[in-house]
Amino acid sequence: MRIKVLGAAAGGGYPQWNCNHPNSRRARSGDPAARQRTQSSIAINRDGEHWFLFNASPDLRQQIIDNDVLHPSQGLRHSPIQGVVLTNADVDHIAGLLNLRESQPLCLYATKKVLDVLQANSIFNVLNPKFVKRNTLTLGESVELSFPNGVPSGIVVVPFAVP
Repeated sequence: MRIKVLGAAAGGGYPQWNCNHPNSRRARSGDPAARQRTQSSIAINRDGEHWFLFNASPDLRQQIIDNDVLHPSQGLRHSPIQGVVLTNADVDHIAGLLNLRESQPLCLYATKKVLDVLQANSIFNVLNPKFVKRNTLTLGESVELSFPNGVPSGIVVVPFAVP
């Protein structure tokens, strides 16, 4: 299994847009000791080809550009991204879903509470249910992630509550 850290900064990235701390100024100036960072997200792969994202940060487009394993490799429209697991409905974990609206099949996994937030916000209607299958996760119950064609991925997740 491979795990790629796509971003490791808090909401807003680093430096945050309104932070004037000396370290933020260093990051803006390009100082390598204070590297700019995108918002938190990881990608997981088990077979060398298909990836699942955990959270979809607002920086997702840049994270895909920065990681060639997530680039299209077949035909005019293709993505190795097979699905997204959302850990919560914080804006810095769901806003990147809007980048995945181009009629590419993928699976979305989240608790009912998170899926309800997406349903209640019409902007997420761009995720056409014909292409984006929504799967409900239940806390404490293990689920094997599947590819959009229904084939099991071999990756098992167990959602749990955090304080």
